[in-house]
Amino acid sequence: MINKKTMALMFLALTILSGCHRFSRPENNDDNLVEVSYDVVNQLILDLRQPLPIGSLVVINSLVNVDDLEQNLAFGRIVSDQISSAFHRSGYRVMGMELPTEIFAKNETGILQLPEKTKEALNNVGAKAVVIGSYAPGYNNVYVSLRVVDIASQNVISSADYSVSMGPDAKVLVKKPQPKQ
Repeated sequence: MINKKTMALMFLALTILSGCHRFSRPENNDDNLVEVSYDVVNQLILDLRQPLPIGSLVVINSLVNVDDLEQNLAFGRIVSDQISSAFHRSGYRVMGMELPTEIFAKNETGILQLPEKTKEALNNVGAKAVVIGSYAPGYNNVYVSLRVVDIASQNVISSADYSVSMGPDAKVLVKKPQPKQ
């Protein structure tokens, strides 16, 4: 038979062990990136500050990591592709373009603007807007910022900021690939 003292110690141990579960960090699950991308494009279209007629050519640039603008990882490429698909399904013509990471340059007064060479290339293909964006991996989330920029005026005509959970898939997508040996 178990005495009262042993029973009390076992109960205390079980209470302590079950309480530890509350303080452990739960594993994040991934958000459905496709759903999130389609939802954010719907929001960008609803929030347009000036008309962007259906059928207009929209150029989608790959999202870049805010910590390294030269870095274009799988996360930025796949989200850009999903954004392209969502714009296409909404009736826009889309073109993916690996534009220079510094799409906008500061002029002599310090104002960001499209360099003439980039603007000319976009005008030559008949583009009306360009979608640019960046992301920042955090501990629990990846934070994404998107902008739709009118090429003629260079004004931001729509923007959206959102986050996706840093689940196992997102961790792989934001991880810098190891050099092949």
